[in-house]
Amino acid sequence: MTVLAKYDHDVFISYAHLDDRGDRPWISALAENLALYASSRLGRPLRVWKDHELAGNDPVTPAIIGAIQRSATLLVIMSRGYLQSQWCSKERNAFLSVAADRIAEQRVFVVDAWETARSEMPDEFRDLKGFPFWVQDSGAGGFARPLGLIDVQERRYHERLIDLSGQLVKKLQALEVANTTIETGAANLFDTVFIARSTDDLEDREDELNGYLSQAGIERLPQKWYPDMSEAAFCAAMNADLQRASVYVQLLGKAHGRKPEFGGERRYPVLQSDLAHASGKPVLQWRDPRDDPADVSDAVHRALLEDARSCSFEDFKSAVVELTRRKPVEPKTKPPGVTVFVNADRDDLEVAQRVAEVLAQNGVECFWPLREGSPEEVRKDLEENLKDCDGLILVYGATEPSWVRDQLRQGRKILSQRERALAAMAIYLGPPEQKKEIAVALPNLITLDGRTGLNATAFAAFLQRVTGGV
Repeated sequence: MTVLAKYDHDVFISYAHLDDRGDRPWISALAENLALYASSRLGRPLRVWKDHELAGNDPVTPAIIGAIQRSATLLVIMSRGYLQSQWCSKERNAFLSVAADRIAEQRVFVVDAWETARSEMPDEFRDLKGFPFWVQDSGAGGFARPLGLIDVQERRYHERLIDLSGQLVKKLQALEVANTTIETGAANLFDTVFIARSTDDLEDREDELNGYLSQAGIERLPQKWYPDMSEAAFCAAMNADLQRASVYVQLLGKAHGRKPEFGGERRYPVLQSDLAHASGKPVLQWRDPRDDPADVSDAVHRALLEDARSCSFEDFKSAVVELTRRKPVEPKTKPPGVTVFVNADRDDLEVAQRVAEVLAQNGVECFWPLREGSPEEVRKDLEENLKDCDGLILVYGATEPSWVRDQLRQGRKILSQRERALAAMAIYLGPPEQKKEIAVALPNLITLDGRTGLNATAFAAFLQRVTGGV
């Protein structure tokens, strides 16, 4: 990679000198190790600006402002000392005044050296996801400490260095591409994976995955904290990132996660999973083979575990990279017309056939499950229908709610691997009129009420969506 001619420095490190004292200065070691990792990726030395002399109360000289102006990125070492440092405040404001849009361009990297409440951070930094370089140390009285402070060879310290250096180099490469006049408004320059927020018990695994993907040159999202004042704001922010991502990845353990600040019954793992499946992106979810879903009392979270891949973590990491880098498949030539699969349990097959006949009268090609055949033949036919159909209808008539829920869970695995998302999905309520609650809510799910008899007009909304009318 060539040197960024527009800048004299690749990164300007902003920190409190209070945090870089003693026999083994932590920030100096971090800067040195970061330069080693990043230089190997760049193919040239990383140009770091880090002062070694200024005290916390020294003035911000024109030379320092000039160094900030000539730096491509800013690396902030966040700590209590940084927040209380007058120098760091002046330095930060000078940097941001030079290019206020650099936050939006993701050219500011925040390293959390110590546990710091986001509410205490400057407004400009609160939404940045940051890089946590601290750990709650059970061997040190339960107090938090920076990774690498006691042992610079600590595995998690280097995993997070790999992640940080990968993100920094990725941004420098993007700036270099922009400086060579390649269109920056085009699609993502790099393969991108969305990694769902993990529960605390999987933090080490998430670090391992981030480091692995970083070494593979794959960008990860999200890079900012999502707003938690309302579900609508959270979902809008996450959906925007999902549109940029190639693949959605989620690590699942027995812990069912915490509830969002904005309330609601869905906990974060379920909420994120529902949004991902609704987006139509490929979904890869993993659980440890030693975790038995039957041991989980929460039914919704248990269903997530049942759908997840149960394999070694090494195999899962490889699968993420393989799916992310898979070249887009040329769409198959689709015959004219729209196809709908009307799925039903054995007791509701006659209802499914009548529904299909109504749809066929509106120019829609319909299929329903086979009545005869071996279990393998029936399963294979079901999978092929789910892969090829434009719309899906599940018949909830004489069957039990558990059948409908099971079909939604099992079908989700196949639907997530499709080349295109379903145009429409519905549940058809057939007779008898009195029904048990299904207890499920999915984005864009249409309910068709035929409990008192088959009503052709009830299919209007479904037909409009599946034929592209909306």
